[in-house]
Amino acid sequence: MSELLKPQNLKVPDWRTTYILKPDYLGLMQSIKTFGILQPIIAMDDGTIIDGYARWAVAHDMGFKEVPVTRLQCSLGEAILLHVQINRCRGQVVPYRLSRAIRTLLKVMKDRDIMNALNMSEDEFDILEDGSLLKKRKIKQHNYNQAWIPIESSSSEDFRIERPPTPDK
Repeated sequence: MSELLKPQNLKVPDWRTTYILKPDYLGLMQSIKTFGILQPIIAMDDGTIIDGYARWAVAHDMGFKEVPVTRLQCSLGEAILLHVQINRCRGQVVPYRLSRAIRTLLKVMKDRDIMNALNMSEDEFDILEDGSLLKKRKIKQHNYNQAWIPIESSSSEDFRIERPPTPDK
């Protein structure tokens, strides 16, 4: 059962293993503006966040007075294990499937609306729409969301992880 808590009553753990890329953070922010927080933040009884740091950060940045939270009575070890288990099972966005999804979206939405909703550049949208990056693998020739570089690139390619500032604990 979830309850509503003030974001400032939650704590960011120093053992957090996840990060969010800036384009994904902005997309989450837009989603929360549109639909609200659909999945509660999971926290220990003392308010330490187990899962939902990104939702908490967006709510904090947007000045939410309350956020939905499910509290669990668990030990520190159980909380850390749960954090890792939840996040490992989420998976990754696969560019080939994203390309397919975008082509499906084009049947019901305008390209500009899709780009705006997914925080995509025009170049990124074009290569995902036609699949050219995926077919030719000319990664360095395109300007696209770096959130999915690790999936399609070699480890020697340059990419930058952007993290939103972590609000004070």
